Amino acid sequence: MKVLMCTDGEDYAEAAIRFGGRLAKEMNADVSILHVRPPISPRNRVQLTTARKKLGEWNLEIPGVDHLIRAKEILTEIGLTKTAPLKEEKVSRAFRVDVHGATELHLIGLRGEMVRLRLREGHPVDEILEETDLGNYDLVIVGARGHKGISAHFVGSTALRVSDLAACSVLIAKNIKEEDDFLLCTDGSRLAERAEIIGAEMARKLGAKMTILSVAEEIEKKENAARLARRADMILAQMGIKAKQKVRVGRPSEEIIDEAKDHDIVVMGASGSSAVKKFFLGSTPLKVIEYGECPVLVVREKRGKISLQSTN
Repeated sequence: MKVLMCTDGEDYAEAAIRFGGRLAKEMNADVSILHVRPPISPRNRVQLTTARKKLGEWNLEIPGVDHLIRAKEILTEIGLTKTAPLKEEKVSRAFRVDVHGATELHLIGLRGEMVRLRLREGHPVDEILEETDLGNYDLVIVGARGHKGISAHFVGSTALRVSDLAACSVLIAKNIKEEDDFLLCTDGSRLAERAEIIGAEMARKLGAKMTILSVAEEIEKKENAARLARRADMILAQMGIKAKQKVRVGRPSEEIIDEAKDHDIVVMGASGSSAVKKFFLGSTPLKVIEYGECPVLVVREKRGKISLQSTN
């Protein structure tokens, strides 16, 4: 499993890295930390190029490295990487330029996992998506500011666009809690079934509780929703996961958001809505990300192959 965690140095991003690092440790995943810095002016670029050539002689810092150093410290606190401290100037000198479009420092985790600190330049959404494609990641974790009430729709365009456009599963991490109580949403679709398996595996690794939620849009469809919840429960039971079952009636996004108030993370399959329908109505996952109050894992298949399997 390959996990990409994105940071801009803010507190919510550090919280996302802490959660993602704990998950990666339990799943023996390879980890990359990505920071995207703003474009550098031509004049400053010449100065930076000159500085890079002399990094072996001067104590100079590559812009943006400080965020990656802090991310590495968090991974060390979690126990994912070695505890030996990295001095900033030594880290700067160790970075290699133009490794698949990024400046990179390659580290080794305590159990042999690959840990990479990667620095890109440009627009955050474009660079995260390009990194996702080139790196063949299974999961992207993006931190977001956690708001409640009407201000929730300011969760951030970067998080929303990455969750909608990435070529793999995406975890939007906001309002992260120490407890692990998963809310698994199912509608019987192929991606919902995939979310059931992936969510159950993550819950098992973290020792989390799990609740299955199925939403019927009309009261006449409640029995079918209950059947879908029972089917999901059978899948989880085969994986050794005990779960509660809940059925609600109403608009799916609203019911999921309301139920999620009592849980710590929502797991759901990516929407199969057409681009036109999403433009006018918004997909259910995007609405849950935008207006919900807890992290949301949107599960989708990677382009070209099935992945997101634990290496255990």
